[in-house]
Amino acid sequence: MATTGEHGAAPPGWFVAPGESDVLAWLSLALIIVGIYALVTLYAAFDRWAERESHGTPLAKTIPTMLTIALLYEIFPLGHFHILLPISAILIALMADWSRFNLRGAAPDAAHDQASKTGEDDHV
Repeated sequence: MATTGEHGAAPPGWFVAPGESDVLAWLSLALIIVGIYALVTLYAAFDRWAERESHGTPLAKTIPTMLTIALLYEIFPLGHFHILLPISAILIALMADWSRFNLRGAAPDAAHDQASKTGEDDHV
């Protein structure tokens, strides 16, 4: 508890004189670091789960990209960035998924062309 000083006002209970160690500040800093580490670990576990679940779907790259953007908004104050920055990252991931999804139908032809170039024949 604070006691009155010579001027009638006591220093607050959390006041630390210059040159002394502040245990509460170090404990708060450690708690913040552990909290951020736990948040990143939980997002990473969820990201791995979402990536496993989205494998083979049309949004296989978009879902992890959106989770990464959500993590960045959770940890860092990204309000000063323009909204087009995360939207462009999501659109790039969507276009990558779209092109991969559309190239899936062309893959057997590409494999057949490669086999014909090497001289392999599927028909015996």
